[in-house]
Amino acid sequence: MSDAKQEILSIKRDSNNIDGQILNFLKTSPISPGSTLADAVMVTLKAHWLPLVLYSLGVRGEKLRTPTIWALHQLEAQARLIRRLCEIDT
Repeated sequence: MSDAKQEILSIKRDSNNIDGQILNFLKTSPISPGSTLADAVMVTLKAHWLPLVLYSLGVRGEKLRTPTIWALHQLEAQARLIRRLCEIDT
């Protein structure tokens, strides 16, 4: 049995700059109980890029619709949270 190919991503940023502070925030404030920094990064990447990746792979119609709706809901929910927490009226 062969091992599945895995993509490996390592992100290191100085904890004194904003990128490092973002990573620390995601590590110490998980998006759901039991989630990890890797989980938070993957959810973020999927919300931003999943529909475009699927489209580039030739996925169309109903097979594209559901993940696209999911991604849009994630992004819209994040926008609402940012507006509410940062007290921004738009």
